[in-house]
Amino acid sequence: MKAFCVSHVKDVDGLGSAALVVAATGAEVILSDYDDLLDNLERVPPGIEEFVLCDLGVDNATLNGLLKRLKKIAEDAKVTYIDHHFMTPATKRRLKRIGVKLIHDENECSSMLAYLTYKDSLPERARLIALCGAVTDYMDDSPAAKKLMEQADRQFVLLEATMLAYALGRKGGQGGFPETVVSLLSKMKHPHEIADVPRLAVDQLVEVARLGEQVKEQGTKMGRLAYMITDQHSTGNTAKLLVGAFEVPVGVALKEKQPGWYEVSLRSTSECRVHLGRTIDRIARRLGGNGGGHRKAAGCRIPVSKVDAMLSELSKKV
Repeated sequence: MKAFCVSHVKDVDGLGSAALVVAATGAEVILSDYDDLLDNLERVPPGIEEFVLCDLGVDNATLNGLLKRLKKIAEDAKVTYIDHHFMTPATKRRLKRIGVKLIHDENECSSMLAYLTYKDSLPERARLIALCGAVTDYMDDSPAAKKLMEQADRQFVLLEATMLAYALGRKGGQGGFPETVVSLLSKMKHPHEIADVPRLAVDQLVEVARLGEQVKEQGTKMGRLAYMITDQHSTGNTAKLLVGAFEVPVGVALKEKQPGWYEVSLRSTSECRVHLGRTIDRIARRLGGNGGGHRKAAGCRIPVSKVDAMLSELSKKV
């Protein structure tokens, strides 16, 4: 085995990043969420020549563990870290100090950065994968994405990206579906050519329409944000629907992923006064959790007992 990749499991950008790495390097893949990243890095086999980590933003709670594991991998392999989440200058220096090649830009999505990194080894169809990541991460107005979008049929890209995002929202991680998506995307299949994607996308479309009505009844407004506890796999959808239902700058969706802990997704509009990722990181760490993300899309993990304090503090800042 010459190459190995660990990438984000929950969204199109993470899966697209993995697919592009596989297409360019032939890597084997482990898909990971934030809370099991360190455990999954322990599964990286010895004897590889190249290791690529994609779209898994590091937070202060996991930084030391991440550095320890990457340093060990870097003893034998070339290590590349492709990401677009907020990262402090100190973190960047520490990563580079242990031999990591850091490809980081908050203005581009991870799959676009992967595409640009491996462009010379990728076929023309790979552009669509990068654009799907950009569209679903709300970053298709970035410099690189905008240039590629001008050379594409915009409606085709939007439909392919949305179908894949909705299919993932419907199926989640069941039955190895994300792994199948990565495998077929790496073979340059369009999303509509992947079995079940169109059907699952329509099923999720119906569910999102239903959820749009549900959030009006079950959501709660608190100052400049609205929040709701949900059992949806795609908590980001719920957070975004809350923004529209209550006409607030920030939506917050909470899901009890494991007893005593909430997984929280946050979405915002341009009227939000703060960088959502940096703000929720600081709040969550003070309350015994961890978090991070982008200016308008972020997430955190927080004890159930601290949710009221988190919401109260966040509502004052946004």
